[in-house]
Amino acid sequence: MDFAEQAVENLVSQFSSALDFYRELVQNSIDAGSEAIDIWLDFSPDDTGVGGVIEIHVDDHGEGMNEAIIDGQLTTLFASTKDDDLTKIGKFGIGFVSVFALRPKGVLLQTGRDGEYWEVFFDHDRSFTKAPLATPIEGTQITLFIEGDRASYIDLVVRSRETLDHWCRHSEAEIHFEDRASQAGISEIINQPFAVDGECLSGFEREGTEIVLAYSNAPVWGFYNRGLALAVARGESDLVPSGFGHIAFRIKSRYLEHTLARETVMRDDNYHKAMAMVAEAAAGPLRRRLVASIVELVKAAAAGRRWTARERARYFELMGYLACEGTPGLAEFGDAAVLLSLDGRAWSLEQLAELAAADGRVYVEYEASSLVDGLLAQDTPVIMIPSAEEVAGELVGARRLGPVTRVIANYLAREFETTGMIARVIDKFRTGPELNPWVQASELIARPAEVLIAVDTVTGNAAADALIQRTAELLREALGGGPKGLARAWAFVRRRPPAFGFADLVGARFQEASGGDLGVRARLFVVAHEIAPLMAIPTAAMLLSGRRARPWAAINCEHVHFRALLRLAEAQPEIAAYGLAKALLLDRERGLEFDVDLIEVASQVER
Repeated sequence: MDFAEQAVENLVSQFSSALDFYRELVQNSIDAGSEAIDIWLDFSPDDTGVGGVIEIHVDDHGEGMNEAIIDGQLTTLFASTKDDDLTKIGKFGIGFVSVFALRPKGVLLQTGRDGEYWEVFFDHDRSFTKAPLATPIEGTQITLFIEGDRASYIDLVVRSRETLDHWCRHSEAEIHFEDRASQAGISEIINQPFAVDGECLSGFEREGTEIVLAYSNAPVWGFYNRGLALAVARGESDLVPSGFGHIAFRIKSRYLEHTLARETVMRDDNYHKAMAMVAEAAAGPLRRRLVASIVELVKAAAAGRRWTARERARYFELMGYLACEGTPGLAEFGDAAVLLSLDGRAWSLEQLAELAAADGRVYVEYEASSLVDGLLAQDTPVIMIPSAEEVAGELVGARRLGPVTRVIANYLAREFETTGMIARVIDKFRTGPELNPWVQASELIARPAEVLIAVDTVTGNAAADALIQRTAELLREALGGGPKGLARAWAFVRRRPPAFGFADLVGARFQEASGGDLGVRARLFVVAHEIAPLMAIPTAAMLLSGRRARPWAAINCEHVHFRALLRLAEAQPEIAAYGLAKALLLDRERGLEFDVDLIEVASQVER
């Protein structure tokens, strides 16, 4: 085999599928200006009835070829006049040679141009003969002759249809496909609208470029020039930058080109510009449509219309896509009502962030309960989330966050980073390289049963009231009740909320929301901005409030530690008050800096 034959063989064998020649011939027809292409298959059985000849026809109505083009371009590899023409996508002059990948017995080409009409027949070894045609012909007609039986023919019809759909479904030229030999023959238009499957389908156009996008759990990414696929990818692909794992897109641009091997898109400056436009479209019209769709669903529910099961599932699906947009993706949508409380009220992320800054907590739940009812009764929203059966969540530490909680956490993390909210909420959010604002924000979000206790105030016990009152006075004096206290606390207050400490303390009995006994040894105290039927468990993450006013604390008078201090107070009331104050203030090693102050104040009075 000489060098020229080897070069042709290399070109023929480069295609991943022998049927990829369809793409090459359609491309040449579009370049020739054809607005319609007819592709049809036929089968002629031989005399034995076993074998036969399969015919594949590709007919266009383009410019056709005269003798000069046949001699200078069709039969001479790499002779192409298309290099400087952005309206033509065949760059290497090898489109026609792709027909030999199917190993046909012969290929017949008939064409006409400028009053010349020619026929070129290529044998199986790619040798050819050329002869003039007496009958005029419009455009170019190519026929492949292949040995095979009827079963092979039927299989070829199916694979041809699949190949054309893959590469040519968005072709600018209309492609008609027909099976003329099968009993249930196919006759259809291959072309499909330029779109993608998924939610919130959106479009974006620039001169020479058109993009369609949608959110999808199994995205497909397509790159096209004049509607013909240059590459179609799914799963993991280095063609697609990170951040598109939840977004399907197709981009059609006259500036995109395939490589010589036809297997992928050329990674040149035009490719990078195209991907920048895809990113712009995803962050613009697509994201806006997503938020608008969520708002529409929430608005309907807030107006009193009960969601169908499909609408509920779609809401959580859309919120999952919004969660994938990350923290920057929510910057312009803070005032959009994308959240629904269990009482049917709509809430924006901005409103929820304000509550988080004030209360140090965001409540979420998937169904009603007495705790939820109590919160709603005091005008505190409980945001609806899906149950574990409805949607899987993202594991954060030991917690699993679903789509709604991830959206809330994304927005709160943004607030922490951009508005200084991180310094106003609670001691947990001290700045430091080891702290991740997103994880911090996620820990603000909790189901009511995880963080709340039902509270009944207790009065009438003189000894208990005296111990609680003296403890409150001790805390105020040690934490800044006068000039000396302020001086002690100055450095500490600079990195803590101004509301460090307690407004006041009251005695209480804790119950489950159902009214049952919670267990007197479970929790010494709970906090809130006022004494209320529901108050917060003071964990290391959530002891104090970010509000300017100090929170109230309810003391569990049935707790074993309180009962012990109550007995101590009979002989040493100041030491008992110190013990209770320390237990309140130093819960889980918080406020250690003030232990010395507490001792000093208590010992002065005791002496």
